[in-house]
Amino acid sequence: MWTGVDAADQMQKWHQGNKSGVKGMCLKTCRQAWKLRAKYPSAISAWTNTPKKYKSTNKLIIPVGAPVFWKGGRFGHVAIQSHKPGYVWTTDLPIKNRIGLVAIDFVELKWGYKFLGWTTRLNGKDINVKR
Repeated sequence: MWTGVDAADQMQKWHQGNKSGVKGMCLKTCRQAWKLRAKYPSAISAWTNTPKKYKSTNKLIIPVGAPVFWKGGRFGHVAIQSHKPGYVWTTDLPIKNRIGLVAIDFVELKWGYKFLGWTTRLNGKDINVKR
């Protein structure tokens, strides 16, 4: 069974391989790291359509591989929690069209997006992350 560690490892492999073509494709990249099919058109719609019982706003206990969401812009943003506490694998930061490792607060500092929280469900599917 695919786990949060596997999803974080996949993001790291793409980063190391200098994967491009991810500009503006945060949800697509995260769901592909989780090996999930498309369902929602944007990060913000994926967050909005996730039931509250699968969500947390506690930045201090984000499990490896959990999708982390922000509100901002037209589509919002989602990234994958890395192995390093307080850091996420994300698209377009710190370099556009690339996957990078940044502090969770960097998304807010760089783009002005508001942290929403993280989930144990993505695109309508339960994902294997430890709470």
